[in-house]
Amino acid sequence: MARKKKVTLRERYNRWLDAHRVVACLLVGLGMAAAAVGVFLFVTFSGFGSSAEFIYNQF
Repeated sequence: MARKKKVTLRERYNRWLDAHRVVACLLVGLGMAAAAVGVFLFVTFSGFGSSAEFIYNQF
C-alpha cells in the first residue's frame, strides 16, 4: 500500500500563485508602497535629519 505524499507548504504556495497571479502582484506592490511610505514618514518625522549631536543624545 503506497503512502500518500504530503503536500508541502511550498507546493501549496506555488499552486495558489499560479491561480492568482494578479492578486499576488497587487499584494507585492501594495507591500512595497507601504514600506516606501513608512520609510519616508520615519525619515521625515523622526528627527534623523537633525544634527548628529541631537541624534546621539536620543540614545
